Amino acid sequence: MMVKKLLGDVVKEERLRRKLSQNTLAEQANVSLRTISDIENYVANPQLETLFPLVSYLNISLDAIIRNEEQPMDTTMRQIMSELSQCTDEEKRIALSTLHGLLSGIRETKE
Repeated sequence: MMVKKLLGDVVKEERLRRKLSQNTLAEQANVSLRTISDIENYVANPQLETLFPLVSYLNISLDAIIRNEEQPMDTTMRQIMSELSQCTDEEKRIALSTLHGLLSGIRETKE
């Protein structure tokens, strides 16, 4: 039950953070509305073929849930990953270069 509760809580938290309805999440992740509802209500025992598209879409670590570990990414990291997942390879390259420049500037001002 602990894994079901943790999975349900993480899915719901990420869905709400993204301001998605259960129906919209189901459509975007290509799973059924019933699956989302059952997961969030701790009654689902989804097959890997169903679970993988959902956790991939939400950038959730399935390994951390199964092992009952803390999520390796905090909310800010999940937001960054969510934004990057919607970028082209070129946009990702530009974003990374920009991030390096920003962090360099921040670190220099701290010194």
